[in-house]
Amino acid sequence: MAKTKWIIEPNTLTIYPKRNLRIVGLVFFILFLGLVYFLSTQMNGYSQNTTLTYCGVLLMVPLLLVLMAESKLIFNGTDRKLYRKIGFLPVGSIPFDDIAAVDSYEVYGGGYSYRLFKKSNRHGKGLAVSNGYSKVTDANLIQYQNEVLPKIDELVFANAPIIPKQTIYDFEFFKEEGGVYQLKQQKIGGVIFGLIMIGITVAILLNPNFMADENAFKRILVTYFPLIIGLVFFYMIFSSVKFDKNQQKLIHSTFGGRRVKEYAFNDIIRFQIIRKTTNLIYSGTEVNAEIYLPVKDKMHVMSLKSFMGTKKIDRFLDELNTILGRI
Repeated sequence: MAKTKWIIEPNTLTIYPKRNLRIVGLVFFILFLGLVYFLSTQMNGYSQNTTLTYCGVLLMVPLLLVLMAESKLIFNGTDRKLYRKIGFLPVGSIPFDDIAAVDSYEVYGGGYSYRLFKKSNRHGKGLAVSNGYSKVTDANLIQYQNEVLPKIDELVFANAPIIPKQTIYDFEFFKEEGGVYQLKQQKIGGVIFGLIMIGITVAILLNPNFMADENAFKRILVTYFPLIIGLVFFYMIFSSVKFDKNQQKLIHSTFGGRRVKEYAFNDIIRFQIIRKTTNLIYSGTEVNAEIYLPVKDKMHVMSLKSFMGTKKIDRFLDELNTILGRI
């Protein structure tokens, strides 16, 4: 089943990111139609209006799927605007100058898609400009990358003004001392939560009759799981991340400095932005450093900071790149 559809013209690109829902909607329509017919023969005790209303509501589900399949994005190079439509109905537009990027987006469960991000929320949820793919070798995805992405670059970004990043001197996320920039951490909340978790385990151990009727596995799990969570928080609290401009090294220390790892600035390849979800609900965004380990000839991913919003992520990245001398 073809996933993403598109039409390329000299000055226009039209993308149908959900066209595969057309077939899904039609299948559901046939199934719901059979269900409606069956229910209509069984609802003899109801008025005709009630029966028609109930059947109409049921049929709305597949019809909405078919309607969503006709949603399209029109990149108009003449107006320099992106128009969003469902069928022939316009639902909004975005000026090209407000578009920050069109990037790949990893979704929960390992899925893969492309999304458009606005400058006002560069690291937010974004607007889907392709369907989802389960693997990067999908033929439709490869064709999309070869045909659609270059056209978006041509229409949206080819004539966009280049605004250079400004060097930062007043740091919000780092404390500077003698050319060493230490990442600030909020430790009080972590200390309190860690102590509460450890206290729960202690309280259970002091109560030998707790869950006495349960099997051993359940007792062990309930007793020591809070302890593990508490120790993890203390591990995070007594770790530090420093960027030493004098040595040109990233220094990561854990267990109060008992374990120290150092990475050269030149081995920091890029910063990953990972949007996390729990049960399809947004649960934060992580900024990680992707570091090349020359001795082991492999990549290492190191977590730097978590955000519950996305507004300050660009500022954090600018501070990182200023320290690394990349701005």
